[in-house]
Amino acid sequence: MNDLLKAWHNMKDRDYYSASDRKNNVHYHIKNQLDLSKRSRLGVVSSASGYLERVIKLKYLGKMIREIVQDESEDIDEILNWLNIRDNRWIRDYMNIEDTLDSIFNVEIRSCNDCNYLDHNDNFNWAYDDYRICEGCRDRHYHYSEYRDTYVRDDDEEADDDGVIGEYHSSSENLGHIPSSFDKRKKPIYLGLELEVEVSDSVDRVSKAQEILDAIGIHRSQIDKCSHQYALCESDGSLDHGFEIVTGYTGLDVHATQLEFFKNRWARVRSHDTSTCGLHIHICKNDMTLYHASKLVLFINAPDNEKLIYTLARRSSDNYAKFHDKKGNLNWLKNAKSCERKRDQLRNLNGDRYEALNFQNDNTIEFRLFKGTLKYQTIMACLEFTYASWFFTLDASINDLSTDKFIEFICKPENKRDTINLRAYLQDKGYRLPKSGLIKTNPRTSSPVVEVVEI
Repeated sequence: MNDLLKAWHNMKDRDYYSASDRKNNVHYHIKNQLDLSKRSRLGVVSSASGYLERVIKLKYLGKMIREIVQDESEDIDEILNWLNIRDNRWIRDYMNIEDTLDSIFNVEIRSCNDCNYLDHNDNFNWAYDDYRICEGCRDRHYHYSEYRDTYVRDDDEEADDDGVIGEYHSSSENLGHIPSSFDKRKKPIYLGLELEVEVSDSVDRVSKAQEILDAIGIHRSQIDKCSHQYALCESDGSLDHGFEIVTGYTGLDVHATQLEFFKNRWARVRSHDTSTCGLHIHICKNDMTLYHASKLVLFINAPDNEKLIYTLARRSSDNYAKFHDKKGNLNWLKNAKSCERKRDQLRNLNGDRYEALNFQNDNTIEFRLFKGTLKYQTIMACLEFTYASWFFTLDASINDLSTDKFIEFICKPENKRDTINLRAYLQDKGYRLPKSGLIKTNPRTSSPVVEVVEI
């Protein structure tokens, strides 16, 4: 690894760079990828020889990049062809190689959401409106649906005749704000979630969708004494034999009540123990300034907070929710600032919607980092983390976006009622909380005992 670092480092003082920012981008991103690779041991390898082989391949990749920069060329197809070889997939899986190539060569390189194939962004097709697929995957697994006006998987079941499972993104017309006690808060901020689940092949997925809708589909509000649609089910082409549960937007109190279904085992359904399912949480962004949003980006992506984020996300960066070292390279912030309208500034905080935080939706920030789960406490901990992160980054300074400061924040008396499950979850994972923030648990169920907190 030292030889590899030296090979990369030699690029720093060469005189062939045409501009200082190009030089700095090359050096920064190469070194950053080395740091990432060392933390992950270059992906999962089973032997010392396998590790050495990957070091040699990284050195060869560095040589190709160096030669193209020396020639002041922008033709990186040779690099893409090499990276797309099957034996080199680990580089695409364990490194933010698109970000590196983008910054060095000023090109838009993206990856297929099915197979991780790298190519120029303009060469991809889109399935389900926002799912990126390469030409090979399109031809092998997709067909164009005139009805949906987008590519869909060949094995995708169309919306069920009885309407139990709707089409992809069909729920937005029937889901909205649900009254909650949060409506009376000085700054009412609402959340909604999307939970992907897989159903056993031997079970009809429609029956399972009906099961969840019977349990949590309708919320009977004590505030306005009316019934509100809390959840609907949608098809999702990224799933094998499952569906996505989508909720309306409301406060943590309504979510806590409706989601109690997940306190018990849901037979023949999986989420966490799959390679396809995620939990996406949406939170309001209309009241955010660019400064506030930027601090949220830095907090979630900070390498120093990696342990905390991984604990809650239960997965590392993947093709659907990428992390980047945002503090080391602020081009993302420059791009956002270049827009005149605030609405466009927030939209441009991430160029790729498949980042851990996605700002490209009209009214919400999408926290894409979480792996799917069917456990009540984990779902609620993710919701509470999203909510707490919004308010933590609102007032925290740039220098205080740390794990210790965040834990201190969620244990403050005024925040305890909104972080009961989050604190119990972190406590269970071995995090040291201040005495005032500790949660008492039921010894039979390990569930947190509900706290009564006076504000």
